[in-house]
Amino acid sequence: MDRFKRARINEGNLTSLLDAFDINSRACKQAIRRDNREEVDALTKTCALILGAVMENRLMWLASLNNGFPEVREHRILSARNSKDMWRRLLDESFAERYSVPVSSIPNSLSFTARSYHAGMLSILDDWLYPLISVRNTLAHGQWKVAFNEKRTNASPEKTREVAKLTLWHLRLQRNLLDHFVALIYDLIVTRSAFERDFDHHWKNLESARARINRDASSDWEAFLRGRHERGKRHRLANVREAETGRPLPWGRKRMMYPW
Repeated sequence: MDRFKRARINEGNLTSLLDAFDINSRACKQAIRRDNREEVDALTKTCALILGAVMENRLMWLASLNNGFPEVREHRILSARNSKDMWRRLLDESFAERYSVPVSSIPNSLSFTARSYHAGMLSILDDWLYPLISVRNTLAHGQWKVAFNEKRTNASPEKTREVAKLTLWHLRLQRNLLDHFVALIYDLIVTRSAFERDFDHHWKNLESARARINRDASSDWEAFLRGRHERGKRHRLANVREAETGRPLPWGRKRMMYPW
C-alpha cells in the first residue's frame, strides 16, 4: 500500500476517533452534572483510551505523509519497539531531514536555534505526551482500578495514582495540546520555512494549554457544571409550577418548598 493511501486511511480513522472522543466527552460532562461518580470514572477512562489512540493515529499520519520525508525514514520510525520510541524517532527524523544532518547526530549537529526548537518539543513529549501513552497502555491492559508494574508481578502505586487522577478537564486540554504539537511537526516535515516563521505562534498556544493544565481547575469546572445543572432543575420546576397554577411562583416560597 502506498503512503498516500495509508495517510488517507489514517485521516478516516482520526475522524472516527475524534467523534468517539466527543461523544464520550459529552456523556462524561452529563455524568459530572448529575454527580454520578461511577459514570464519570468509567467515561473519563474511556476518553483517556480514545485520546491515546488519537495520539497513535497522529503519529502514523505524520510518518506516512506523502510530501514529507523519504520513505526510509518512515520505516525507521515504524520499526521502533513502542509508541514512545516512535514519537522520539519521528521528532529526530523530522529535524534531521529539515536541517540536513545525520539523524544519529541529533541534536548535537543542529544550530543553537534549531537545537532550542528540538529541546522545547522534546520537553512536550517527556512532560505531557509520554505520560498519556503510559496511562493509555495501563488502561488497555485492563488495569482500571489498580495498575501493575511492567512485569505485572506486583501493584504499581505510581501508575495507580496516574489512573486515579485522570479528569475530563485535563484530557480535553491534552487533546488541545496534542493538536498544537502536531501542527509544529507538520510544519517541520512539510511546509519547511513555515516552521521557523510560525514556531512562536504554535509555542504560545502550547504554553497556554500547559499553563491551564498546571493550574488544575478541574474541580472548579466540575463544580460549575453541577451548579448550573441544579439551577436548571430549579428553573424547570418553577416553569412547571407556573404552568400548573397559572401564576409565577414567588422566589421566597419556592426556596421554602424546594430548599435546594
